[in-house]
Amino acid sequence: MTLYFEDLSIGDRYEVGEYTVAKDEIIAFAEQFDPQPFHTDEEAAKDSVFGELVASGLHTLCLSVRLFVAEFVNREDGLANMGGLGMDDLRWHAPVRPGETLRVEVEVAEKNPSESHDDRGYVEFERHVYTDDTEVMTVRSYNIVRRRSAVE
Repeated sequence: MTLYFEDLSIGDRYEVGEYTVAKDEIIAFAEQFDPQPFHTDEEAAKDSVFGELVASGLHTLCLSVRLFVAEFVNREDGLANMGGLGMDDLRWHAPVRPGETLRVEVEVAEKNPSESHDDRGYVEFERHVYTDDTEVMTVRSYNIVRRRSAVE
């Protein structure tokens, strides 16, 4: 069953998947998008504040988006998503290391029906990313979600 705007309640939480981050992915992503030594060079990373190779925070964000879309929005009973409006409050709480598995949960933080379009509402999701029990990242995303009345 597709999740429409009306199906979501503030406080609802959804587990949206896991992904294990490989060392070669960390390096490849960083070489292209965030070429800092602690993301691209194991030896140089030993002298960083992290003491070892760690994933770029941008990589962690991108993986959380991938899991949100693939495992929540696009699944068979997924979200009736019409698009996104942006993100706020991005925070990296702890580094992600090679071989760690990211786990993503989303919570409905706020929702409001559109005042100008009867077919949609606006939903604020708070995304939490964990490795084991450690929260490594949080971000708020704003999505446009189709209303059930628009398809009935």
